[in-house]
This record gives sequence, structure tokens and C-alpha cells, in this order.
Amino acid sequence: MTNGIQVLNESGYTQIDSSYSNLQVLLSGTTSNFPLAPRLVTALPPGLGTDFVIFIKPSSTSGVGQNNVITFWGYIDYSANTFVIGRTLGLNFYQGSFDYVICTEATTAPSTGYGFNTYNPDGSLGFSSEYKDMECVEAHTYTLYYPSAVNFEFNETNPGWGTGTDVYDYYLCLNAMGKVQRIQSNGTIYYRASYGHYQYAPNIGGYPQSISVGAQYGLTSPSESGTAPTVESQDTRTQVIARYNG
Repeated sequence: MTNGIQVLNESGYTQIDSSYSNLQVLLSGTTSNFPLAPRLVTALPPGLGTDFVIFIKPSSTSGVGQNNVITFWGYIDYSANTFVIGRTLGLNFYQGSFDYVICTEATTAPSTGYGFNTYNPDGSLGFSSEYKDMECVEAHTYTLYYPSAVNFEFNETNPGWGTGTDVYDYYLCLNAMGKVQRIQSNGTIYYRASYGHYQYAPNIGGYPQSISVGAQYGLTSPSESGTAPTVESQDTRTQVIARYNG
């Protein structure tokens, strides 16, 4: 920022910066339980348009997969007004639900309540403490091209990890996920995706609880037979790890 107000937390992360708008929480909720299928589809409320972001996290640790982990990917289907969470059935037995928070840029000051507002030079809202918001604790940009593996791990040693919190206190941004490339091999079409990987303690190998993001896991469920040109992505994604201040 060049002028205005900036507030940092004890870990050095920006909580308020009058140069940037905060994410206003439109609504939060919980999906249904994951079916015995590779995808969970959840309807979005009508009238959202496309200018929003969704943060998601597993609601519980019940039914986690191999080595106490939950691995998932997902995307927003704007044409169907839904969002989809997917998994690889071979390594993930999670049968629970997902918590989600839908946000948009806060541009209008609240008409009631108490708190603190900042405004931009053009008079638009910069920040309002009246709105519930998402606290960004980590943002990481990673590549998508093969053979990228786990690109970033957020765990208890990270300065953004709050004292007394657990892995299930943190959300990932669904907008940064999705299929990133297609690979055709021996008559079968495989996909790789930008994914999230929740590691719960205790772990058989003694690893600490953590959240990993990257573009590693192949998607073969449901299987797709046939041939198609291999398409690889050279793009990058920026994943945001956040806590919900609701």
C-alpha cells in the first residue's frame, strides 16, 4: 500500500489493507455426505453470476482414507449453477460432508451495525469489520505441468498456523482446483487435477497434520475409454488457505 491503513496479525500476515477490498461472505453451509461415487455435486443459490469464490474443507475426519488422509479436487460448473467435489476412490474412503463458504468482493458499506469501515479514493468500500470474512493465512502459486508432485505443504511449523488450531480449521479455495490436463494411454483417458490433500494426525508414519496442494493425482474414476490427444497444462494456480471468521 502507498497510503491509508494496514493491520497485520502476530504472524505478519495482512488482516486489513485499505488498498484492497475484503471478501464478503455471502453464505456458508454444509454439503450432503459423499456418495458411493467419484463426485459430489452441490447446487448453488440462484443469481450468483460468476463473480464469487468458494472455500471448502472436509467437515470431519470420519472415514478418512489410507494413512488418515482426505484427498480431493473440484470445480465450479457455472452452466449448471453447481460446484463439484471429486476424489480418487482407490485412496479415499471419506463418506462425510464438506463445509463451504461462498464469498464475493465487498463493495458496498453495510447500512446498519457498528464497526470500522475504510474507503477507496473513488468512494467505494475498502474494508468493513461488519462483514464476516475469510482470513487468508497462506497463498501459494504452483505449476501444473507434469510431473509436478506435492508443490506446497502447510503444517504446524508454518508461521500462519494458528496456535491451538487443527487441520480441519482451514479451508482451500475451490476456484484454484479442477482438471488440469488429459493423458491418453493404452485406450484409457486419464486426468490430472489441481487438488487438496488433508493429512490428519496421528499418521502411521508419524507425519504431522498438514494441508498439501499441487497437481499430482491421476483421476481414473469414472474410467473413460477411447483415444484423445494428450493435453498438458503449462499454467499456474494460486491456492489460498484461509480460516472462516464467521
